[in-house]
Amino acid sequence: MTTPSIRPATSADLPRVRDLAYRIWPEAFAGVLPADRIGPMLDEIYALETLEADIAERDHRYWLAGTAEADLGFGSAYRADGRVWIKKLYLLAESRGLGLGKGLIAAARAHFGEDLPVALFVNDGNARAIAFYRSQGFEVESHAPVQMGPFRFTDYVMVKQP
Repeated sequence: MTTPSIRPATSADLPRVRDLAYRIWPEAFAGVLPADRIGPMLDEIYALETLEADIAERDHRYWLAGTAEADLGFGSAYRADGRVWIKKLYLLAESRGLGLGKGLIAAARAHFGEDLPVALFVNDGNARAIAFYRSQGFEVESHAPVQMGPFRFTDYVMVKQP
């Protein structure tokens, strides 16, 4: 396998993003979200129309992580309220530990502003993700209720200063 890299994704890449989400979420959220909620959430959040609107209407940017042979993960971010917001950051289990998560955060910062704080929402029960973000210098700023379609959750807002 060739060395993994990160590249900007275009609208033409959005089916690949969607396909990765359907592969990653069941494993990433096992024990965090009820299994019966994962499918409906994926259907809503990763509908191609929703992803396209993220880019066209909400000024989100997407990146793909992978090799010439395979997609390994993706991230998305946007800029709002003087911060770079990481909206999505997901990697296949076998690609974790290769520096791709760190690289996806760096790509977002490079695009939207390295001098800005980086913030994100993370499910407060997702210990693995919280540990990763802490290892990257993020700290919990607040606890917030979140609504995704008909589902309610509580998330941490985590922030990394520039």
